[in-house]
Amino acid sequence: MASQHSLHPSALPEPAEYHNVTPDVFVREIEPAYKPAVLKGYAQHWPVVAEAKQSALMVADYLKNENSQQGVKHITLPEHGRMFYSDDMRGMNFSVDNTDISTAISAMLSPDQTRPSCIQSTDVKTHFPALLKSIDNPLVPQIPPHIWIGNALRVAPHFDEAHNIAVVVAGRRRFTLFPPGQIENLYVGQLEYTPAGQPISLVDINEPDLARFPRYEEAFRHGLSAELEPGDAIYIPTPWWHAVESLSPFNVLVNYWWSNRYLSSMLPFPMLMHTLQSLNSMPDSERDAWVAMLSYYMNNNSNNDTKFAHIPKASRGILDDPGQTTHRLIHRWLGSQL
Repeated sequence: MASQHSLHPSALPEPAEYHNVTPDVFVREIEPAYKPAVLKGYAQHWPVVAEAKQSALMVADYLKNENSQQGVKHITLPEHGRMFYSDDMRGMNFSVDNTDISTAISAMLSPDQTRPSCIQSTDVKTHFPALLKSIDNPLVPQIPPHIWIGNALRVAPHFDEAHNIAVVVAGRRRFTLFPPGQIENLYVGQLEYTPAGQPISLVDINEPDLARFPRYEEAFRHGLSAELEPGDAIYIPTPWWHAVESLSPFNVLVNYWWSNRYLSSMLPFPMLMHTLQSLNSMPDSERDAWVAMLSYYMNNNSNNDTKFAHIPKASRGILDDPGQTTHRLIHRWLGSQL
């Protein structure tokens, strides 16, 4: 069995690194690879990044001056900074209050602060409208950004339902990533009650307890890790598992989520929950029959004309090639059933 030290994220290989990424390179090379990629220096020209490279105080003042002073959720964590469950897993180990961004930032920088705090996933358009024109992202130009501000803290491995480009603005951040197929080795916790919306790994990846989580060693064998500086970005395909650690006393990140799931009925996580509810209540033989049916209809995208040749194309309905018309047909049908 490996030691905790040998399984530290800093010992993992780094994702592929790209410089001067253009939309063409992103679409032609990076996205089809379906692996995380570091976009080195991607946002080094952003004015807010230039402020961050001067000092934490300068970028903090910049953000205080540029925000709309609307209220946000301010999260206060334990001294160790790991966002997680309480010991009995019936609650969380952090508290949440409402405050304005300037007050929250002042608290993060206060010399009297004893516990780290953060603002998570805040809409830039609402809270930092003046930033929008200066934080361009030509890879996904129409996608609204979110901002994350906080002290040194750790977020457990989780997945997103959308693709993600995360841009480090201030401080240093470590991203530790695992392929989706490693889910069985990550010891994922509850599905419906989670720290921030998505299920998380119960393994403390900085100090893994291999007696309790022995299969994590296999997950680690497939992992990647990258430590990013201000101006660097990382592309994380959905649903790759990723842990995020803020390594500096004051950190800022801007991220962009996007997908082709423009209807609420297309979100995959609710689909997973409904599938569990339906299939796991069946006897084994009945469940196996429905899994076979699910597999049959899931594999129809590339050979519709062969598989469904017995149905006239104009009459295939939702069995036709995926597209907005087909998706809206399914959406309306689901709405009539639920």
